[in-house]
Amino acid sequence: MVFSDSMRCEYCARLIYKNVSGKYNLCSIKCKNYFRKNKLNNELEKIILDNISKGWNEINILFSKINFKDKFEFISAIGRMVYFDKTLKTKTKNELSMRSLISIVKK
Repeated sequence: MVFSDSMRCEYCARLIYKNVSGKYNLCSIKCKNYFRKNKLNNELEKIILDNISKGWNEINILFSKINFKDKFEFISAIGRMVYFDKTLKTKTKNELSMRSLISIVKK
């Protein structure tokens, strides 16, 4: 089964198996609540880009460096940067987890 980026949640970038919103592609009530509150997360994305070193970075280590309080919001921002913005890339084709390795896309 092939999934495209149009079948991903617009907040957390996970694959959608059931859409809970008619207007947006959102996978859960949690994402719907976060999406309503934080439509623009550019500040968090900028902090993530500033703290990524050259080479591959494990999300867990990056999370501990930044000392951000909400793990879900943090990994959702990384997911949006990987799948929608294409500013980051992952080493594997699997879904993102805290053990995933990410790197900045070279331009």
